Amino acid sequence: MNTNAFTPRPLTADNFTERWQPRPDASSKARGEQYYPTDELTWAGLLHGRILRSAYPHARILGINVEPARALPGVHAVVTAADIPGANTYGIVFRDQPVFCTDHVRYLGDALAAVAADTPEIAAHALSLIEVQYAELPVVADPTAALADGAPHLHPDGNLLDSSQLAHGDVDTAFNTCAFVVEGRYRTPRQMHVFMETEGGVVVPDREGGLTFRVGCQSSHRDREQLASILDLPLEKVRVMGLATGGGFGGKDELTMQPAAGLLALRTGRPVRIHFDRRESTIAGIKRHPVEFIARTGCDAEGNLLAHQIHAILDTGAYATLGPAVLTNLTDHAAAPLYRIPNIKVSGQLVYTNNSVAGAFRGFGGNQATFAVESQLDKLAAAAGLHPAELRRRNLRTPEDAGVEGQTQQQPCHPQLLLDAAQSSPLWQRAVHAADDRWMSGVGMALGAQGNGLGNGLPDAGGARLRLTAEGRIELAFGFIEYGQGVIAAVQSLACEYLGCAATDLDIRLGDSSGPDSGPTSASRSSVIAVEALRQLQPRWIHALRILAGSENLTPGPAGLCSVSDELCISYPQLASTAAQLPTLEVQFNFPTGPDQVPRGRYLQLLIATVARVAVDRLTGRVRVEQLHHITAGGKVIHPPSYLGQIEGAAVMGMGMALLEDVPMQDGQFLLDNLDAYLIPTLADAPEQRVDVIEDILDDERYPVRGIGELGIEAVSPALTAAIENATGVRPDSLPVDPAALLAAMQEQSA
Repeated sequence: MNTNAFTPRPLTADNFTERWQPRPDASSKARGEQYYPTDELTWAGLLHGRILRSAYPHARILGINVEPARALPGVHAVVTAADIPGANTYGIVFRDQPVFCTDHVRYLGDALAAVAADTPEIAAHALSLIEVQYAELPVVADPTAALADGAPHLHPDGNLLDSSQLAHGDVDTAFNTCAFVVEGRYRTPRQMHVFMETEGGVVVPDREGGLTFRVGCQSSHRDREQLASILDLPLEKVRVMGLATGGGFGGKDELTMQPAAGLLALRTGRPVRIHFDRRESTIAGIKRHPVEFIARTGCDAEGNLLAHQIHAILDTGAYATLGPAVLTNLTDHAAAPLYRIPNIKVSGQLVYTNNSVAGAFRGFGGNQATFAVESQLDKLAAAAGLHPAELRRRNLRTPEDAGVEGQTQQQPCHPQLLLDAAQSSPLWQRAVHAADDRWMSGVGMALGAQGNGLGNGLPDAGGARLRLTAEGRIELAFGFIEYGQGVIAAVQSLACEYLGCAATDLDIRLGDSSGPDSGPTSASRSSVIAVEALRQLQPRWIHALRILAGSENLTPGPAGLCSVSDELCISYPQLASTAAQLPTLEVQFNFPTGPDQVPRGRYLQLLIATVARVAVDRLTGRVRVEQLHHITAGGKVIHPPSYLGQIEGAAVMGMGMALLEDVPMQDGQFLLDNLDAYLIPTLADAPEQRVDVIEDILDDERYPVRGIGELGIEAVSPALTAAIENATGVRPDSLPVDPAALLAAMQEQSA
């Protein structure tokens, strides 16, 4: 293999001058002019909605009296489950979550009723007037206890929502032959998305009995199908417009306020706006699954991995949402996909509790599992007397190897290249501190892998529409949504490349259910969808324009069709004005799953190595992240500023998971419910970061691009805990790292 073509280079403006362009939405966001769904306050007759949440984490509902709320002046509608014309359930995988509860509540975020009023204050007061009679039930707060015999059943089939197992070889026999075996117990936290714009939007009824949802969401087509079922409307009567949204990260993949607002809009015939405040977002919003891992890993005397076993218990909360898919991805990552291990047994259990609902979150279970796996390898390297990088080097898979499920994978390059680059990072050049210095410095590294697409053979359709408008604009439409990740910048760059036009020729339409279905805006799939769509549309588009122009010798270029000498011959507006029929091209296809007859795992893979430099306070145990260095293999960089922002932003989110963030719960109650106590990293905490990229892809020109929205979070946590161990000699196994516990362990070790 020619490794020179795969040499990482820093992602800087100097190295990517021609591609380093501002995001199309940068100016409006910097000036505070970007229009978000929750800014929609000027609709004529706009009403304000609020949702009544449960007073208890687990109870039977004995009765609901909404009449006092209905009698309040300024209230235009109060709705409960009795008012739902269609199905009273929703959910992406299993529709087990009620729009409004009828007989039971299973967590504090459960909805019982909703009101629409002239002002938010009247709506809030109306909620306080609704009378609900409860009979409290035993709370199931611990997932392990939820699996025990005699535990109260939260759903008819019990508390085990799903389980998984991935195994090959003979683990028990292999452990008996190992020269070194390490065991570990790991915990990862319940984390909040903390998007700047909480869940919300406006639902607008029309004169024909239809509804338009102008909301923050991640899948307008999937939402439309569920909403039509709930509201008992034909699909054509429901339009979902996913407007530019102030953050998603998976937390808006599921329905949020849409069913309640839609029902209120139908009932009143007026636009209804619902916008969660931060407390309601905390209580009712999706969280990252907290996970408990029990791990055992062994190698021979030379450091060759022989056996690896992990069992994971995930607290999925009261309802399923995307929990089963998270479990599948977590299991895949827990099987150590970067390493050759002949004997593996990985299992997981996804458990219902009366805690906050957990579901999609950047990393999708992969980063939790990577924390456990990479921690195990560092412990095993120490036991075997090897440098952590050397243990990894001896066991890395090659691009020719099958995945952990035996599936064909398309690796971007050999993982060895990232390991070499990580070992050469300048962060290893440690500063020398005096013996009485308050801060101890440490450096650590970890590797990670992430796949694109929904994976495992799940329906994963992509599509696009391309047309020339009567005004001579090139309109390119996709169903995925811009929620801050920079996809509009990537689409603009790709469209200019494939269609030959200029950015000023383009109108890009995203996130409208009346347009093409491009699948959900999740699983780092949008860039891959955009490239494949444009690749298929390109020859048809050129052919259609040449037919309009009546010449096979012209080629699309900036502003119009050009001659072979790049001279503009006819502009796009001129071309449109002379056309009897304007071209509209559509394309539908499936996300690439590789050549396997039965798809398993994810075909398109990405790699990352993260090197972290930290300082640990000898007096308090506080950890300060000073520098991060990421080496990424994520395919061609389409829009360098967005790529850089995704890796750096994901890394800061990973820092939060590793060092600060958790949503503690006790007996189904939130011990904090706002941002006054839930701390996230701010700009003051953000370290200096360097991102190096490998753009080349091995042996596959068809898929030159990967989506990198989740890649940056993959290896941050184990890199940080490795750096903490390098500084202090103590390896934290529970996240977020507790300064007091770390300090106590440091003092115990020194004693």
